[in-house]
Amino acid sequence: MTKSANLCWGQHHHLLRYLRVPAPSRHEAHIGTSYPLPAGCTVAAVRTALTHLVRRHEVLRTVYDLTGTAADGRSWPRQVVQPPAPQPVIEATTEDAVDVIVGLTRTPFDLAREWPLRACVVTDGGRLVRLHLVFNHLAFDDVALDRIAAELDELLAARTEGRPAVLDPVEHQPVDLARFEESRTEADLEPALSHWREVVRKLPADVFSKRRKASGAAHSASFTVPSLLSASRAIAAREHVWPSAVHLAAYAVTLAAYTGQTLVAHRMYTSQRDASGFGGTVTCLSYPTPVVADLGGDPRFSAVVKESATRVSQAMTHAHVPYDRVYELVAEKNVRVVAELNFLDNAPRSCRTKRDRYAVSAAPADWARAGSDSYLRIYEWADGITLALQALDAVMDADAVEHFLRGYARLVEAHRDPGTDLRVSEAAALIGFAPPEPRRTRSEAEPERTGTAPAERVLVDVVAEVNGLGEVDPARSYLGAGGRVLRLPRVVEALHERGWSAGLVPFTTTRPLSALAHELVPARG
Repeated sequence: MTKSANLCWGQHHHLLRYLRVPAPSRHEAHIGTSYPLPAGCTVAAVRTALTHLVRRHEVLRTVYDLTGTAADGRSWPRQVVQPPAPQPVIEATTEDAVDVIVGLTRTPFDLAREWPLRACVVTDGGRLVRLHLVFNHLAFDDVALDRIAAELDELLAARTEGRPAVLDPVEHQPVDLARFEESRTEADLEPALSHWREVVRKLPADVFSKRRKASGAAHSASFTVPSLLSASRAIAAREHVWPSAVHLAAYAVTLAAYTGQTLVAHRMYTSQRDASGFGGTVTCLSYPTPVVADLGGDPRFSAVVKESATRVSQAMTHAHVPYDRVYELVAEKNVRVVAELNFLDNAPRSCRTKRDRYAVSAAPADWARAGSDSYLRIYEWADGITLALQALDAVMDADAVEHFLRGYARLVEAHRDPGTDLRVSEAAALIGFAPPEPRRTRSEAEPERTGTAPAERVLVDVVAEVNGLGEVDPARSYLGAGGRVLRLPRVVEALHERGWSAGLVPFTTTRPLSALAHELVPARG
């Protein structure tokens, strides 16, 4: 017996991100871990423990119907919980483990058929030496993964020690959360949506406008600074805020120094767990919310920190809304807000260095196809901070990436001293970016084209049918015409049924449907 519900609101972003990226690059969103095993653990114990978790947590046996029709007659992605069964586990030897694990990691998940966990046990002469797990981010966030890891720890330890496992009860399943979300009325959502409308109203058109150039490359680097942990905590204690507010302020000031803007915007990954009331649910309950920092008037760093703390608090308070609604608010304003920031708690693990360490990683070619301009991860370890930055060369070259990370760290370290409280202009001088050069703007107007009447008519009809709309104006964009972003998988499928092939990404832009009709091509087969 199966049961189903709409997707949980926190899953919307990760579904859209997964579908926007070409299939060969979707592994960029997978979460892989080499899992530690207790002494004496066997392959049989691993299989038993994973199957126990599958029976216990419905998310581990959930697939996703992206193009079906909901009870109201409209297309809507749904989660479908399948009956319990043994978790598939692949066995590999130490000789072929690398190839097997690469295959498991890089192969896209078949959302309609495949459970969101892959497992591989590695053996040497029949002896278990390692367990590797690959998770689909659509189904898990860090909190959910931590719970699964803790329960797997307990199950394996109990098995090897010959005692009963002690696990906390599962209070809510993802379907319970989804059904609660389905019951929410527009009146229930209005306070939070009103907040996000006000944030979106303040968004600048493009924070990187003075730096943006034509380039298809991308860069990735990290800067681990042990002393940054105590520095950020000292500032937080002095200002009576969480350390996350210190990092949010440092990011905003460094971004302003680089871009030459006083109104900067980005997206911050925000948990919905507290605001939803379903904090313990094992599913994905986070997505990137828009953040605006107005640094006009040259405020001091302490003032930016306090304002950042307010923004974090407001985001957490108003987080429990459907991501697609926030996405559509931003799209309607026709702004580019694709710089992302994420805080990740890696304690109690160590950063494994006592000295500052700058490292350049391989070019993030797969991430570069995901639609972001930049992505800063702030990893907090038990004994340090790692700043990891990925950026398109179109907005930041390799030297600028290094300068950004070192400047960010320098800014935070400078404010360890209680007597230091730099204004934004003084912080920019400390960070030391050269001012951006004036750039010519390029017209984005669509060229005149003819001869697309059949494709345009089909496109307009499909958009209207899938979204339950009356008349659709081809001069407007998909979202501007009333199309819902989560119905795009069904739009693409319906076009294919009518003999036309289309990708999902163009529909999330502000280009008019009449222009997108020119890109439809006859479907094969």
